[in-house]
Parts: sequence; structure tokens; C-alpha cells
Amino acid sequence: MNGFRRWGLGVLCSAWIFSMSGCLQDTTGDKPKDRTEATRFLTQATFGPDETNISRVMAVGYEAWIDEQFALHPSFTYRDFMTRRDTEIKADNPSDATAKARPDQVLEAFYTRALTDKAQLRARVAFALSEIFVVSLADDALFIYGPQMVAGYMDVLDTGLDGTYRQLLEAITKSPAMGQYLTYRGNTRELPSVGHFPDENYAREIMQLFSIGLYELNSDGSIKLNAQGQPQETYTSDDIKGLAKVFTGWANYKGPAYASVADALCLAWTAECRDPEGMYHPLVEYPAYHSTSEKRFLGITIPAQDTPSAQASLTAALDRLATHANTAPFISSRLIQRLVTSNPSPAYIARVAQRFTDTGGNIKEVVKAILTDDEARGQATLVDPAHGKLREPVLRLTALLRAFKFSSPTLSVSSSPLDASGWSRTPYVAIGNTSDTGTSWGQSPLFSPSVFNFFRPGYTPPQSQISNAHMVAPEMQIVNETTVSGYANAVLDLLANGIGPSFVADADGLCGAYTTKMQQYIQSLDPKVPANKALQDAAASCKLETLTQRGVTLQLAEQRAMASDSAVLTQHIADRLLGGAISDPLRQLVIRTLDTIAVPQPDQTQSNSDAINSALDKRVWSAIAMVAVSPEFLITK
Repeated sequence: MNGFRRWGLGVLCSAWIFSMSGCLQDTTGDKPKDRTEATRFLTQATFGPDETNISRVMAVGYEAWIDEQFALHPSFTYRDFMTRRDTEIKADNPSDATAKARPDQVLEAFYTRALTDKAQLRARVAFALSEIFVVSLADDALFIYGPQMVAGYMDVLDTGLDGTYRQLLEAITKSPAMGQYLTYRGNTRELPSVGHFPDENYAREIMQLFSIGLYELNSDGSIKLNAQGQPQETYTSDDIKGLAKVFTGWANYKGPAYASVADALCLAWTAECRDPEGMYHPLVEYPAYHSTSEKRFLGITIPAQDTPSAQASLTAALDRLATHANTAPFISSRLIQRLVTSNPSPAYIARVAQRFTDTGGNIKEVVKAILTDDEARGQATLVDPAHGKLREPVLRLTALLRAFKFSSPTLSVSSSPLDASGWSRTPYVAIGNTSDTGTSWGQSPLFSPSVFNFFRPGYTPPQSQISNAHMVAPEMQIVNETTVSGYANAVLDLLANGIGPSFVADADGLCGAYTTKMQQYIQSLDPKVPANKALQDAAASCKLETLTQRGVTLQLAEQRAMASDSAVLTQHIADRLLGGAISDPLRQLVIRTLDTIAVPQPDQTQSNSDAINSALDKRVWSAIAMVAVSPEFLITK
């Protein structure tokens, strides 16, 4: 592998010199007319095109596919997944008092949804929302104490797809994860006599990032200018102070078992009041700690309250934010950026914002408007240099895995004799943190370094053609020399070795990730109990071996079978990763490179089969890797 890596990096870097090449095509209408158009759509609407969805969207059309997808519900909730994995981890480690579900299990849930769940559109839009309404496991408190909170937050985003922006904004605001991340959980009323004033963090971010933005906007998302030609700020420091009072008196839920615990301890979320249900349950009011004074912000006044009601204050505040003239174009443009293009035209934003307004912020309708707009589907934007976006690392990884077959010892558990005997294990895709920029993918979902996401919506690479054209390229903020080579390394490692933690699988693969600890635990059970005896009998067929398997491994036998023909293999990889639309320069570069990899002829005794397969694998890996690092894959149109 080291030799291949050294050779591969040399040729892969050359692929970056080719610019994105688009092909003019006829107007698509409601149905994609070919694989290329279907792939383009599914790149925007899923975690990566696969054969099933390509066939389906070509058969029923864009709108029907969207409706079908939104009618689906995920095969599991994040909460249920975390609960089951927590139980399994503790059972697998009975002598470890610290064993529990951790942030890696949130990532397992994410990738299991992204790679295997049929409800692709829901999962893809939830991911987009998670990059607009940001919470992050990079926060120390959420990493240590709150993986369940973040899991619950992802369920909030998924459920929110069935309602309006206004409903989603309230659910987000009451999320324990958001309350912890933006520090208003446990926020208390002002006490000027002792110099205490409400925390202003969420009041600032809910305006700047989650609703109205920094500057007054026209309905097409362009910035309004005053008589002097200057932008007009949407809010002042006084607006922040007034709105901050709204977010007082909110803290984690405490159930009946914690009823006797003092509210002050619950606001501080001390160990005495850490109800596990409070990790998932929406934040609740603690009226004695809510500000009852007048609250002025954004041109409205919430009168002073004789009886404190945090909910009444919240309702008035969120109603104001949801109906602000900025909100429709601001949120519409953010969603367009996450799904389709970094630089949507004012007309595109205006059309989506109008759908937002007409439907009361119905999220499904807004998403449909984004994905079916002519700028997302039409031919002109394919060759417009201002259209498109850089595919972020998480979406590169999922697209590569969904384009080909892969195996996972933790995913195929239903055929295990252990499962049939009552040892029910949660099927999942074992991919952990991939944030390392030098040796991994340089991004992990839900691990943003700040509330501003991994990259800012308005980021422009300095001293670049993009900045000269007055455009933005958000995802370029996490691109540098280290991440470019790190991504190439990660692709090569995925192809040769797989990704994720290593597992010991039984010899015939039927028992999935069958570890020594699991074996010891099963053998320790009392065989007099019939269920235990049945489990022990089933476990007898599970053979441990010393070889390990990564959490996810690509299965490329289909590609190996065609690798002797460089042109055929190149077109096949282009079909899978580019929808068939590969430029001639890239095609010829890949073919020339593959032709340099000699495949031995079989000898009479077939004793050189290993050498033949090694050469064929090298061809397959090279073809996939060269396309994966090319601008034609990295830039989506």
C-alpha cells in the first residue's frame, strides 16, 4: 500500500489542474431525461446517487420523488439508536463502570442514516439544517455530558421537516442541546443591584444566524442600502438586551423522581437534578427565574408581566422573528447554499422566498421549490461559472460509499445466529470521527468548530478569481494544502483498507462483529436458563479469528471484473460518480494512467492469480481516486 500511496499521490495531484466541464443539455422538464440529469438531482437531494434512486427518479420525476421521500420516515430515531447502543456497550463491557454511548455513537447513527436509510431526502435536509442551526460535539460540555442531547437535536431537525420554520425555530430553541451550546439553559432574570444581567449569546445568534441576519434585505436577498448607499443593520445592542430577557427561566426537564430537588440546582444542571429524560425532553419553564420586566426588541414590546410566563415571552419573540421581512430570503438563501449552489441569483432567492412566504414557511414546500427551480434543474447553470458549489468532505465520503457496494461487520447482523437466538444487536455503520485534516477527511458531522459552522456562508478565498468575481465559496474555507493532500490520502486509505474502527469478525462472516468480550459474556451466562442455553448454542458457530476488518470496506469485485479494459472501467466509474458526464481531458488522463498499470497474463497453472488481482485492484483504485479528486467530482452543479 505504501508504494501505491507514493505513486498515487503523484498522479492524483495532476487531476486538480482540470477545470469543471459542463455539457449543454436540453431542458429537463419534470423528469430527468438521462442518468446525468438524475445524478445531478440526487447529488443535491441525497447523500449520494445510487442505482435504486436513479431508476426511481427517472421513472416518477422530481416532484413525485420528493413527495415520496418526505412521506417516508427514518428507520430509527437517533434517541432509540443511542439507547440501544448504550445498552450494548455496557453489556459488552460489564466490568467497566464508565462504559456508555459516546459521541462516536452519534456519528454511527448519522452515517447509518446517510448510507442505508431509504428516507434520503429527509436525512440530507436535516444535515443541511444542522449546518445552519448549529450545535457541536466539539463543545466540551456536549462532548462529555451531552451526546444524547445532540442525538435528540437531530430528531428535532427531522421532525421539524413536517412543519413550518416557525415551529422548527421553537423546537430548536427548546432543545437541550441548543440551550447548552449557546448558554441560555439556566439563564436567569436580571438583578441589576448585584450586576447580573441575562446571557445574551442566544439572543444574538438567533437573530444573526437563525432568522434575520445582520443587514436589512430585499425580498431577493440583496442588501438594502440607505440614502448614503450603506447597509442597514437589522438589530442593535439594545435589541439584543431586550431579546435576551426572553431566554430566561428555561432549563432541563425534571421528572417526578426529581420533584423534590430545588429548582436552583436544576437550573445549574447539577448531578442532583440530572434527569436522563432531560437530555431529550424540550426545555421547560422555571417561572421564578424568568424576567418579568418589559422586553423591547425589533420594534415590538412585550409588556411587563405580573405573573412570569417564559412561554408567553417566547411565543411573542419567535412570532416576530418568523414574520420579519428578512427571514424568508435569509433562510431561503441559506438552504439553497447548502443544497444547490453557493451563489444563487437574486431571482432564485426571490422565487424560493416567495414560496416560503406563501406557505407560511412550510419547510417541505421550500425544499421542493429549491430543488425543482430552473436554476437547480435547467441546462444554463451547467455552464455558468457562477453556479455550483464545492462538495464538502462529509458529502464526498458518503457519495463514494453510496456509489459502490460496501460491507460492514456491524451492519449485517440480521443473518447472525446470535440475532436469531435473542442476542439482538443494533445494525450500524461504524464510522467515527474523521476531522483530522492531514490523515482523514477533514470534517465530521456535528463537530463544527463554532456556531458559524465549518465554513461561513459569505466566505470568499482572498486574492482569488472567486473574490475578483465578487462571489462566495463557503466550503473553500476548509481547503488548504494540508486538507487537499489529506483528502487524497483519505480516499486512497478508503480504497485500500476501508474506514472506521477495526473489528474482529468470525471466520465465515455470519456473526458480524463478534468480539472476545462478547464471547466471554455469552459463555458466562447461566445455561440452565433456556434463552441463555439457546444463545450459547448459537454462539458455538461463531468463530473468532485474529484478522480484523475496518468498520466499512468497499466491495469492488464488479469493478475488478472490467478493469482489464481501461476505457470500459473509466466510463463505469464516470457513470457511478459523475452520472456519466466526464470531460474528455479527464477521461484520457485516467485511461492513460490505467494503461501504465500492467496486468499479467495468467500462467498455465494460474499460480499468478494474486498478482493479476493486485494489478486489477490497483487499476480500480486509481480510476476511482483520480475521479474522486477531480474538480468534476468536487464541484457540483
